Amino acid sequence: MARTLPTAILVLSCLIVSPVSHAGGEYKEKFRSGPCKIEREVKRDGEYKEVRKCKDGPRGYERKEKYRDGPCLIERKWDDDGEYEEKVECKRS
Repeated sequence: MARTLPTAILVLSCLIVSPVSHAGGEYKEKFRSGPCKIEREVKRDGEYKEVRKCKDGPRGYERKEKYRDGPCLIERKWDDDGEYEEKVECKRS
């Protein structure tokens, strides 16, 4: 649950900044941050998607979360082998 606030701040900042910085165009980026592979995509209509896949996390338990944070649907999954996946999809109304 401690990751909820940073994720919400990141998503909201991307929704606010993306239309201004990309002037209505589409934008994609892929990069690594430590053991995580991150893919982000912003579409012309303001739709935002982010997929974060991490390895070498805590092992021994499985868990899934799925919830809404404003206009965003957030899905998280922890596997017992230490892999973590987070998907964020936001739609501008």
